[in-house]
Amino acid sequence: MTSTPVREKHRVKIYTTDQWKIQGDVSIPAGGYNARLSDFLNNDNTFIALTNAVVYGTDSKLLANESFLSVNKQAIKLVVEENQDGSQFP
Repeated sequence: MTSTPVREKHRVKIYTTDQWKIQGDVSIPAGGYNARLSDFLNNDNTFIALTNAVVYGTDSKLLANESFLSVNKQAIKLVVEENQDGSQFP
């Protein structure tokens, strides 16, 4: 019998080269190898998967609210892990 790996959800804000702001959850293995957000972002995958994603345009206008979104790492300019206090996008 194989066990399902334990994963933790991390709420992140992503700023893209197209000036979009994306807020969503990434699922990262808990503990051990690749357990940090930086490890997850530096793995060999071309895309990162986000759930509960919200996309804002350059004028902070809501563009999309998606249950799943895949983001190409080459389009990412900055990733910030959201504060535990639940602070929102400006």
